[in-house]
Amino acid sequence: MTKIVLTLFLASCLIGAVLSSRPNFHSNSGQHLPKEWCVIQTGAPPPKMQGFIDYSCGVNDCKLIQPGAACFNPNNLYDHSSFALNQEYRRTGICNRDIGTKTTVDPSYGNCRYT
Repeated sequence: MTKIVLTLFLASCLIGAVLSSRPNFHSNSGQHLPKEWCVIQTGAPPPKMQGFIDYSCGVNDCKLIQPGAACFNPNNLYDHSSFALNQEYRRTGICNRDIGTKTTVDPSYGNCRYT
């Protein structure tokens, strides 16, 4: 009896590990969850937005918000800090609650693609 219980326990752990490693998959419903992005909150203070751009672009690739790149225009603090927030969210899985918010609405526009 103990072997059966242990075998069932190990099998359920293995199945759980396999299902949880699948991206955007909700194991209860079998449905794929929508992607999420982290973008700037409306009304975030400009100094905090600029500070986050400076931090994030120091540890993440921000080439796309440089002059002439796909996400440079519109050239404003709001859009550039949203891009920087999302880059950090992709790297760490953490959306900075102080100035950011998660969304399931893709913030990509034109040739600018948020990954």
